[in-house]
Amino acid sequence: MIAILAISPDPAHAGEIGRALAGADSHYQVRTSHASPADLCSHKQELDGVDLLLVDGARMRAQDFDALGSLTARHASVTCVLLTPEPSADVALRAMRTGVRDVRQWPAPREELQHAIAEIADRIQGGRRAAKVISFVSCKGGSGTSFLAANLGFAASAAGRQALVIDLSQQYGEAAFLVTEATPPATIADVCMQIDRLDPAFLDACLTRVSEGFDVLAGAPDPARAKEIKPEHLQRIVQLVRHRYDLVIFDIGQTMSNVSIAALDVSEGILPVVQLSLPYLRGARRLLDMFRSLGYGNDRIRLVVNRYHRKGPLGLPELEKTLGIRVQSVIPEDSESVSESINQGVPILRLARGSGVAKGLSALALGILPQQESSGDGLLGRLFRRPAAARA
Repeated sequence: MIAILAISPDPAHAGEIGRALAGADSHYQVRTSHASPADLCSHKQELDGVDLLLVDGARMRAQDFDALGSLTARHASVTCVLLTPEPSADVALRAMRTGVRDVRQWPAPREELQHAIAEIADRIQGGRRAAKVISFVSCKGGSGTSFLAANLGFAASAAGRQALVIDLSQQYGEAAFLVTEATPPATIADVCMQIDRLDPAFLDACLTRVSEGFDVLAGAPDPARAKEIKPEHLQRIVQLVRHRYDLVIFDIGQTMSNVSIAALDVSEGILPVVQLSLPYLRGARRLLDMFRSLGYGNDRIRLVVNRYHRKGPLGLPELEKTLGIRVQSVIPEDSESVSESINQGVPILRLARGSGVAKGLSALALGILPQQESSGDGLLGRLFRRPAAARA
């Protein structure tokens, strides 16, 4: 997803640019504003999560170029493009000196603008990390979504990726405590209460660092505080983190709300967690019906069976036949290792690397994360590589 902000002092121009791009590509998220470059300097949060800034240069003044220079210096990750009715060499040179990456003619045929922005968007996507966003959803209380989400985040970091877990559970979210004994410095409710302060430094101060490459944004401490979280807050957080991590994991739990749906909307993979019993089967059927009513196709849904054992009351074929969807991942039953991991607040890949649960989570990570080119071990090799001291 490319987040685009188009600014113009002329509301008609801003609207025309926005309309030209809104229907061009489903991977664009387009906003328009009547702000000037100087206004953006005063309200830095307006550029949070923005990938591409389009500036209407029809009425550019000297102070506007100065303001653009300040913006591009402060927001190096934002690609700035100047749209001008006369893209002369002098204008282009002046714009480039302020950090503008490209100058394009506007007004122009809509197709020309769309083609130009598509080229720029391809360059942006080619040069940045784009997090894969997934959500764990419980088909019934006690399915184990928090344990799976937190430990999958650790598995991703063990494979050399940057992972973030965002705990959206509205019932005393404790995902962080499943993998660390550290007290979270803040929760997602705290972040949302101060959403106007949100920038990379503020977010970093609120995250719980579990290990190198693995962070958790802790859940609200109680249902009342969870009400502080709004869908628009979640969208701002996602915009900020999606280029800083390889994997963003939402732990939604069982409660469905507008916030939960906002998380599902931005998720490439939705992972309902079920166990092999009739109550879970009924819950899974209702949940899948709801997903279909929301327009989530089976291509986005990865059914996860947790606490699997062969002698259960239901088998995998019966589950798949009843739900009309294939099981994508199976996490075996291993109550002893899981209980020890939870009680100690230590990731199971660190505590019981050879357990069936650890191997199941590693296989799940392998299926979710794209392969990276490497001259060394592959993803599974990095997941199960022993430290040098342990090999000696």
